[in-house]
Amino acid sequence: MTAPRATARLQLHVDFTFDAARAQLDYFQALGISHLYLSPIGAAVPGSTHGYDQVDPTRISEALGGEAAFVRLAEAARAAGLGLLLDIVPNHMAAHPDNRWWWDVLRHGRGSAYAGWFDIDWRAPGRGGRLWLPVLDRPLRAAIEDGVLTATRGADGVVLDHHGTHYPVEGTRFADLDAWCASVNASPAQLLALVQAQPYRLAWWRTGNTQVNYRRFFDINALAALRIERRAVFDAVHALPLRLLGAGLIDGVRIDHVDGLADPRGYLHRLRRAMDAHAPGDARPWLLVEKILAPDESLPEDWDCDGTTGYDFMDQVGGVLLDPAGEAPLRTAWQARSGRSGDFALEERTARAQLLHDALSAERARAGRLLEALVTGDDALAELGAPLLRRALDAVLAEFPVYRTYATRHGLDGDGLERWRAAAARARGHTRDGALQAAVDALVDDLLRRPGTAAQALRVACEQLSAPLNAKSVEDTVFYRHGVLLSRNEVGSHPVRLSLAPADFHARAAARAPRALVATATHDHKRGADVRARLAVLAGDPAWWLQRVDAIEAPLPQACAGVDGGDRWMLWQTIVGAWPPDLDAADDDAVHALGARIAGWQTKALREAKLRTSWLDPDPAYENACEALLRAALREPAARTALADTADALAVPGAVYGLAQATLQLCVPGVPDLYQGGEGWDLSLVDPDNRRPVDYAQRRQWLARGTDAGDGWRCGRIKARLWQRLLALRAAHESLFASGDYAQLAAHGSDADCVLAFTRRHDGDALIVAVPRAFDRAWLEDATPAWRADAWTDTRLALPPGRWRGVFDDRTWDGGDRTVAGLWAGFPVAVLIRD
Repeated sequence: MTAPRATARLQLHVDFTFDAARAQLDYFQALGISHLYLSPIGAAVPGSTHGYDQVDPTRISEALGGEAAFVRLAEAARAAGLGLLLDIVPNHMAAHPDNRWWWDVLRHGRGSAYAGWFDIDWRAPGRGGRLWLPVLDRPLRAAIEDGVLTATRGADGVVLDHHGTHYPVEGTRFADLDAWCASVNASPAQLLALVQAQPYRLAWWRTGNTQVNYRRFFDINALAALRIERRAVFDAVHALPLRLLGAGLIDGVRIDHVDGLADPRGYLHRLRRAMDAHAPGDARPWLLVEKILAPDESLPEDWDCDGTTGYDFMDQVGGVLLDPAGEAPLRTAWQARSGRSGDFALEERTARAQLLHDALSAERARAGRLLEALVTGDDALAELGAPLLRRALDAVLAEFPVYRTYATRHGLDGDGLERWRAAAARARGHTRDGALQAAVDALVDDLLRRPGTAAQALRVACEQLSAPLNAKSVEDTVFYRHGVLLSRNEVGSHPVRLSLAPADFHARAAARAPRALVATATHDHKRGADVRARLAVLAGDPAWWLQRVDAIEAPLPQACAGVDGGDRWMLWQTIVGAWPPDLDAADDDAVHALGARIAGWQTKALREAKLRTSWLDPDPAYENACEALLRAALREPAARTALADTADALAVPGAVYGLAQATLQLCVPGVPDLYQGGEGWDLSLVDPDNRRPVDYAQRRQWLARGTDAGDGWRCGRIKARLWQRLLALRAAHESLFASGDYAQLAAHGSDADCVLAFTRRHDGDALIVAVPRAFDRAWLEDATPAWRADAWTDTRLALPPGRWRGVFDDRTWDGGDRTVAGLWAGFPVAVLIRD
């Protein structure tokens, strides 16, 4: 196995297959990557662009090239000194006709051999023991009457057809199927009877959030949750990755959405044993989990894995570079401009309540039924009553501080119980209803603590509800409603507070597992690393930003009048954050291309916010007004100039923040994860924008040229060369980066608070890293990421004893007191290695 040094995350799809990835192996080898980190490779829904909608996890996708192409990639990677890390999806599968397990459940219902493989509540009231399928584009009877739901001949008998999607019909065996289908279709009553005789209930898609009786991935009806805790399901889902591991074709796996599983701890223990048993040689396979950690949360110590996929670092680096002084004025400006609260906690609580009664209503009802079953027969709880206890559960979930806890059949552990008690305390504090307060106490002190199978079923249901509730309310709702500073609205972040103190950053870096990933961008991010770096500049000069917003809006009074102030505030941040440093404002085609990207983001942002429009009920008039404002801003000369000037003012300091962010990513404990194309400026927005094709020809040219900070900084070459230099350093000093300690290095002088520095040491080898944070953009040259001669002159750093060499400029330094201005004279950040 290849020792982890750095991963490159690749999004595989029909236009970027295994062979396409293999064609770039020499580039990744030259860059210094140790592992290609591949999106899911199992057979997925036809046309899938991401692979998380798998229909058969036991075989490799033919759309990606099939097993032969995968083996070619793996063998070529190994020959180049690279390994493969696979993203696997144990939580769910696509509820699609190509999924043979799901098809069998549709055909045979509870009698299917796979009925217990999916998390289906067959006893849900009002479903008649059938699987509720909210797939019709209109109510059932209307679909029949309008002729969009019909019986027809399928591959193995009669099927029900709805716009080309088929559903099985059980028990129809006739000599002339076509004639039989024609007869049934001619009689709406007969067709309705046929539909209602199936083990599933076809229903209008709008009933999904309230009526669906299978657990979903979040609120997506097309993704049905698996019961991976069952041995047969576990064995089937993991047969492929374990076989590939045993053959030496992969080095490890990343577990998607581990918090969706009933028992993550038990799952990881089982998977670790299976991986260790299959792995060739003595090296331990790499096992990572996608886990969103709250700011005060750590990965459970008894989870048998190597760490997370790096959302925690993405949050921490975004917070530590930020100027904390800008938070209050930005929040005040947001409140004035948007008319919204500016209180993230309040916005989150409101969204949680909304989502519980809307998108996750079916999951809430499921937990409520389990709660009601426990109440029955318990006199004390029966006195409070199930309805009141359900309200109590709603109130506590609206305050829940983490994705979920991890109860066992014996109850919650100390940390988990404390999480529930803290949420309960906040819930009690937000109501004067004494009965509700008593019910909250009973819920936490009795129901969630008592042992037994029934109580554990309730705990698991609550945990599998709290995780999607957190994701849907925070990441997919409030991040689009609360726009104080969009750089902090990122997956893994909780922007109740925008900044992070350097001491906290250092403590968390020192505690990070050495094989955990360290990310600044992912396929799920809301905006790319360098969009966030540029927007971080706004916290250093909020008054200037307000002036720039006024300058942008002044030529657009009519267009602005039709759009809410908050939506405008977020639009301007998005445009100037994503504006490429080398984009010429006079280039209409380039500006139009940027506008098309922003328009895609804008529609998604407005609908995710669910304030004036939504995915379920779009408001075309408001969406058109917002798009008209975007078009006008990029077309009207004064507004376009104001946007371009603002973006240009952010470009140099944003580049320095971007270089500082990348330097930290590559030097702190952990394994840096490069999201595809992110070695250059990552100015991407939320998906699908962040999954655009990567220009590898350009990146190859970058590596072939020098590191000068001239025009190369605008195109992104300067960042790519930083990645190459630091990955070469990691390769030359593997033990230092894999096992080295971590200690803060304090600066002193008037601007010492604006220096973030640390050392790493191992077995005589040592490293010093110093980057700027929370700095004044006036300290930089106007046209290039370099410090002015009068910046940092009285700020110093005490270098430990020894002889030190600069990684970016090869200058040497003796230990002792050195000016930061001197260390950063040739490059805006410094990495020194002991000679």
